[in-house]
Amino acid sequence: MLRIWEAARSEWHYPPLPRPVISSGGSGVFPFDNYRISVREEDLSDQLYLESLFEHLILHYIFCPRSLEVAGELVLSAMKGIKRNDTIFARAIVNIFSDIVIDSFRLERSEHDEQKVIHLWRRTAESAESDLDMAVLSFLERYWSAEICGAVERAETRLLLQIFAPGVRDRSLWKRQCQQMAMVLSTLTPGSLGRDEIRTLEILRGNARSAPLSGLASELEPEEYLRCLEVLGVRGDLKRWYRDQGYRIEIAASRSGRRDTYPTGTLRWRFDDPPDEMDVNYSLSMSPRLVPGVTTYKRDHESCGMSPGRSDVPDLLVVLDSSRSMDGHRRGSRTFYATLAAFKAAQFAYEQGAELAAINFSEGFLVQPWCRDLDAVEDVLVEYLCGRTNIPGSRILELVKERRGCLILCITDTGIQNLYTQWEYLRKAASLGSFVLFCIDEKGKDRYVLEALGSLGRVYYINTPEDIISLVVETAEDAYGNA
Repeated sequence: MLRIWEAARSEWHYPPLPRPVISSGGSGVFPFDNYRISVREEDLSDQLYLESLFEHLILHYIFCPRSLEVAGELVLSAMKGIKRNDTIFARAIVNIFSDIVIDSFRLERSEHDEQKVIHLWRRTAESAESDLDMAVLSFLERYWSAEICGAVERAETRLLLQIFAPGVRDRSLWKRQCQQMAMVLSTLTPGSLGRDEIRTLEILRGNARSAPLSGLASELEPEEYLRCLEVLGVRGDLKRWYRDQGYRIEIAASRSGRRDTYPTGTLRWRFDDPPDEMDVNYSLSMSPRLVPGVTTYKRDHESCGMSPGRSDVPDLLVVLDSSRSMDGHRRGSRTFYATLAAFKAAQFAYEQGAELAAINFSEGFLVQPWCRDLDAVEDVLVEYLCGRTNIPGSRILELVKERRGCLILCITDTGIQNLYTQWEYLRKAASLGSFVLFCIDEKGKDRYVLEALGSLGRVYYINTPEDIISLVVETAEDAYGNA
């Protein structure tokens, strides 16, 4: 079986896939669990079936869906098509769609590939057990003009033929085709087809947790995003939702390179050259008489670029308002833009070598002391306390005293109800660090409060919440990009 596996890899130019663990005793219906292929005892002697099964599995990792990002887009399309919260059915639709795509692609390669594909689906048809299975098999018989199981043509067959009429090679059509297929099959009961996990390279290699899904996260609310991850078989949380969207935000590290000079060979020193450039010792070693332009020499120099040196970077304290007026974790809210900006600033400062601390405040507050643990800082930033706006000035001052000269990013809607009781703490903190305040929604706010806050340091007054992200990016670039 391993020999057949290596032969299957050679058919597709040796993709870098690990050798699978072979075991017998499985159901034989596209079984693939943690790269362990299970086949039935009676299939061990069917070499054509094994060749086709192995190539089918390989094509999932190199063609469709291949990456977690593409799989996520197909999941989103499937969920739009079925219009209900059914993660199991959505997974089945994505798997069936990718099965159709890769085997239609294989079928076009050669007559031998066509034989292998048809043989695989004939063996698969033996386990068909639902209306959805029969609808798909009926469609494939018509689409490939092949005898698979003699399924009766159904109403869904004609609709699927229209959906796949343009073929499967155009990747730009995949999302629309998957959504339309989901709509056609949404009333049918799932069976044996498509019930396995979605196969992508990131899941196979164990790094699905860290793989970014920025396109998927930017289109969905947190609850919808987590459902999509569930379909993919990936664990996710609110932190991942913010992290994935942050990948599309760029902060430039614009450190200027240094240049240095070094001596190389010698040149003749002439009358029009500066006197201090003449190398007297070297010239006398060559001749006892100094004749300008004949026995006088100077050192030639060349210059070269050097990588920027590592300089000290300020540590970062993020102070984030999560009061009721910030509207909570949903796309477009003040909390959304403020948290996304705070995440990106913390990630960038962390990458530059800074230590981090965070305070999330409302009526109460959460604190993460100075550390190099980005996860712990994000755990604090992502909380939504949903109370009144009471800033913990004394706790801010304690943290700033531990890291004098730190950068303090404070994001709030400025409806601070205890400002005057905390004012002295904030003033002292601002004098010990670099205080930058982002005031959301200045209209209708207390002008005296805004003027008082403006005396603490740099202040941005923001009426459009999405502007927070660009302003925080600029601040991080100023503080760390040229450090």
